[in-house]
Amino acid sequence: MLDKLRANKGGIITYVFLFAIIIVFVVSFGPGSFDKGCNSSQGTGWAARVNGEEIPVSAFQRAYANLFNSYQRQIPSFTRELAEQMGFSAMAMNQLVEQNLLVQEARREGLVISDAELAEAIVEEPGFKGADGRFDKEGYLRWVEATYGSASQFERTFRDQLLAQRLLAGLRETVKVSEAEVRAAWATEHDKVTLSFVRFPLAAAEAEVKKPTAADVAAFVAKDGARLEQAWKDGAARFDQPRKVRARHILVKVAPGATPAADEAAKKKLEALAARIAKGEDFGKVAAEASEDEGTRSRGGDLGFVSEGVVEKPFADAAFALQQGQVSGPVRTSAGWHLIRADQVVPAKKVPLEEARAILAPELILKDRAAALADARAAAALAAVKAGKKLSDLFPTAEAAKAARREPVKLGALVLAAESTGPFSEQGPFVPKIGAAPDLAAAAMVTPAGQPLPKVYQTPQGPVVAVVEARERPDPARYASQRAQVEQQLLGRKESQVQQAWLKQLRAAADVKINPAVQGGAPVDEG
Repeated sequence: MLDKLRANKGGIITYVFLFAIIIVFVVSFGPGSFDKGCNSSQGTGWAARVNGEEIPVSAFQRAYANLFNSYQRQIPSFTRELAEQMGFSAMAMNQLVEQNLLVQEARREGLVISDAELAEAIVEEPGFKGADGRFDKEGYLRWVEATYGSASQFERTFRDQLLAQRLLAGLRETVKVSEAEVRAAWATEHDKVTLSFVRFPLAAAEAEVKKPTAADVAAFVAKDGARLEQAWKDGAARFDQPRKVRARHILVKVAPGATPAADEAAKKKLEALAARIAKGEDFGKVAAEASEDEGTRSRGGDLGFVSEGVVEKPFADAAFALQQGQVSGPVRTSAGWHLIRADQVVPAKKVPLEEARAILAPELILKDRAAALADARAAAALAAVKAGKKLSDLFPTAEAAKAARREPVKLGALVLAAESTGPFSEQGPFVPKIGAAPDLAAAAMVTPAGQPLPKVYQTPQGPVVAVVEARERPDPARYASQRAQVEQQLLGRKESQVQQAWLKQLRAAADVKINPAVQGGAPVDEG
């Protein structure tokens, strides 16, 4: 592969074709701050070690923040709790590790990004252009100073990003698709099916089933000890939580290499702010007015919950020594001088298995009963459909039921109504409005129009019964006009598969260590 890679050294790759690398770019360079106790450019802890090379905490914080912000720009109601449920911590960490592996491999292959190429890429970056479309040097310097601490730090990171892109560009050049593959992909893409379906949500079923009694719980504990122990282990984040402090801070920055006089001046400025707070001024108001942490100032210095290992040790030591409502004295980190206020203190909680059994057993019993109820209702619905009933008649919308002067069908408090997926092709395990259901998707593609799928299909939200509403077969006369688009899509998918397989090999051969305090604690902001 080296020859192809070196042949590609003549120009900068100005776009990123594969989704995974788009995410790497977003989390590496997008604007935003999610820092935990210091300027994002100044964190000194490590988030991961890749073959001995450290990824700093600040890089992880920036990656998580910008991944979160990229989602929130598309979905304004997107919350940190949803981000945690979606696994943003692991996503951001994995992307950073993979980028580091790519950079290391590129260096082994002898690839370089010259100073001229780096400068050209920065000048051409859309985010650094002013209203007139020209490079805004002053805006660029302000942004890199606020986000990375210095232009040199950003440029080192950006150079690595370009290096990773160049390596992947060479890898993509090795990927080809044949005419037979294009035709097969075209046939698959244009063989479409529309389903009418009803889902029986487990959450709704839980509201309808009988709650377990003390005797039920005792019997379950005696019978299903192994299952309870596994649930306890799986719920480590719930049953073994470190002490956390929800903190605010005020930062007065001190530039790297500042003189003792400059350091002392910054400290005195902070002490003056501390005196105002001691006289009764609101900490958040003072932070919003005077803190030099751009990322938290608009939130009154609110950092969310911080955990040990996520922030610099002096900051963590001071924060964890506070009781709720207390304000620290001046604290020095590599970013400068801080005042820290503990808004909320959550004690460490470790629930032993013996106690957890009493918590988990009723939950598991309830889930089992809900699953049994949902399965029974779904099986009855499938039997009725196979006997000739229509799903839309069996499960009308609330409006249709009212018009027909009948009660809608409910599971718990939820009205069960037939829905349509709209037309889709077999491009993977995901079915519109249903989600990941590979067996259901495969069955849909071989079931004739008007016929129900042969069984009840399980999804994470609950069982599904479906009927093929319509079929759309590929038209050979349209192949020529659709071929180019299909080829490009197929090439992209194949490139993605090759890339992921190659990254998997790189990671398997690498020595990767993740700091659990960073990945487990940094992004959470509860309450």
